[in-house]
Amino acid sequence: MDVKERFIFTLDKGVVFFPEKRCLVARDSTTVELSENSYRFLLLLLKGETDKQSLINQVWAEQRGSVSESSYYGQLYLLRRAFNQVGLPHSLIKTIPRKGVKYIGQATQSPYHEMVEPEEECTTLPVPPEMAIVEKMAPPPSEAAPKDEGSSPLPKTVLKEWYHSNSWNIFVSALSVLAVCWLTTLILAVLFFWKG
Repeated sequence: MDVKERFIFTLDKGVVFFPEKRCLVARDSTTVELSENSYRFLLLLLKGETDKQSLINQVWAEQRGSVSESSYYGQLYLLRRAFNQVGLPHSLIKTIPRKGVKYIGQATQSPYHEMVEPEEECTTLPVPPEMAIVEKMAPPPSEAAPKDEGSSPLPKTVLKEWYHSNSWNIFVSALSVLAVCWLTTLILAVLFFWKG
């Protein structure tokens, strides 16, 4: 890591982004390691980059522009998911229609030596199956900290807030649509037979 990159960002709600360690750390010590691409994406957003094509070119520089938009949106999803895991609303990364995205929260950059390092090593949280292909494009993350026998691989805050996940929201929305369709069909059938 270059000396010029030895700094940290303090984000909303006291969350700290350690670029050198590629991780986000919440006030309650919940620590989430970012993939290489997520780290690059967040660093560019915090430095003010908003243009979609510029983000793609810089995050996936080694692939020389051969990156699909689905990779871009997948990486955006993973970054927003990491935000949720440390208690930040995903809405801090705002989509700018037909242009790109922008970080709209507070971010204060300070020298790395002013901040104490994370208490524990950054650990990678499991990637949902639908996003596994996006993560495979990134270099493998550094080795996770050893786990105690019988301990959960997820921080307590993630276990408590599974119902805030995007997958859960989509599942509940789909059930709601099915319920409305079923009730509408039932009401129409009753009216049809009642009048007939």
